[in-house]
Amino acid sequence: MKLEQLYSLYVKDLYNYLFSLCRHTQTAEDLLQDTFYKAHVTLLAQPIKELKPWLFKVAYYTYIDYCRKEKRSEPYEEIVRIDHTTPEMVFMQEDSFTTLLNLLDQLAPIEKQAILLCDVQDCTNEQAAEILDLKLNTLKSHLLRGRKKMRSIIEKGGIKNG
Repeated sequence: MKLEQLYSLYVKDLYNYLFSLCRHTQTAEDLLQDTFYKAHVTLLAQPIKELKPWLFKVAYYTYIDYCRKEKRSEPYEEIVRIDHTTPEMVFMQEDSFTTLLNLLDQLAPIEKQAILLCDVQDCTNEQAAEILDLKLNTLKSHLLRGRKKMRSIIEKGGIKNG
């Protein structure tokens, strides 16, 4: 499969996944670009059987690398943030996806990852376990705990299931 085909098939899902991790549009776009660069380099050297879970794994580790790099770099002076709110950003804030992300932020990171991959990105449990480098039963435990916590949070917050 050509890189262009791969990109057009998975760009939206990968962007949504990366955005849900970092919650910043520009960072998600940068991480997406890095993910496809790494994918391109690897695909030139070897074929990959299951592309979607493999791409999510590449995206996940690209995000982890980004987080590690951010922890190491300390700003020399405090940067004043300017609010560059656009109509698109306002729409995204009001979107139900953002509501879901806010709820997911209340979970443990591994539970959030399990729910994002299995319930939002439609990965199988096996694929999600491989992406997160977990045993299948461990992933299932995190998924179950995360779903229970989400139900509890929704019930306490007054959000009702449709």
